[in-house]
Amino acid sequence: MITVAEAFEKFRQRLELSETEEKDAIRRRNDVSKCICAAFDIEREFLTGSYARHTKTKPLKDVDIFFCLGKNDKHWRIKPPGQVLQAFKNALSKEFGDDAVESGRRCVTIDFEKRNPTADEEGKVLSNDAVPAIKIDGCYEIPDSMLGKWIKTDPELHSEKATAKNKALGGKWVPLVKMLKRWNRSANKPISPSFLIEVMALDLCDPPFSNYSSEVRRFFAAALDGIMQDWPDPAGYGPPVSDQMTPQKRQDAIRALRAAEVKATQAVNLEKQGKNGEALSLWREIMGKYFPTS
Repeated sequence: MITVAEAFEKFRQRLELSETEEKDAIRRRNDVSKCICAAFDIEREFLTGSYARHTKTKPLKDVDIFFCLGKNDKHWRIKPPGQVLQAFKNALSKEFGDDAVESGRRCVTIDFEKRNPTADEEGKVLSNDAVPAIKIDGCYEIPDSMLGKWIKTDPELHSEKATAKNKALGGKWVPLVKMLKRWNRSANKPISPSFLIEVMALDLCDPPFSNYSSEVRRFFAAALDGIMQDWPDPAGYGPPVSDQMTPQKRQDAIRALRAAEVKATQAVNLEKQGKNGEALSLWREIMGKYFPTS
């Protein structure tokens, strides 16, 4: 039987992207990029979000692509945000089908499984998010249809902060965040968006790093108080990352975090008592199907 430490290492490896997933991500990105660049003046496009920060969980969904509009299309900035999102949607619908393309709050999502659905989602990129953006005043502005205006953001600064935190924790912060996101998905996403977990982990996870089991349990405990706070954009530009967490959602998240923290504490104690099998079973119950018990 494997130890808890060995199980977490195996868990970490299972959450890494496979070569097939990496290749599929490149192919999907190129398909979306070709479509958008044919319809708009794009001066630069690049991957952002958790995929670019290496904190994306499986299966790959909502892989973000920033499309910086060039001078011939910067006129969109003086129009309501919904208009540029609709223009992106119209262009993408011609290539991927109207039923596979949906306009969201700040992006347009292309769902690749809509056209050719399969039972097995592993090893695939399920969807891309195309984000219209304009480079301005040292940062970027993107449309926010919920707020009805263009908002400032800087995904490159987000990446810098994530890289610095990962280095401070000896390369263990990125895998830890992926594990926490996997828990969130297994628990029916009590914390949304998943980026909020990253933002919280930037503040709640500090060196020295002990081990994955202890750090996961510690995050659950710290997040019980943290989830009631407002969490600002790490770049200091946009609205709070926690603005989707309504009072009801915060209460739901507290219940999920408390249940996870209680079970994680039990698992840690079972391991100390030499009850390895029971500890592994409980960790799998907490973290979901990717967590190994053998």
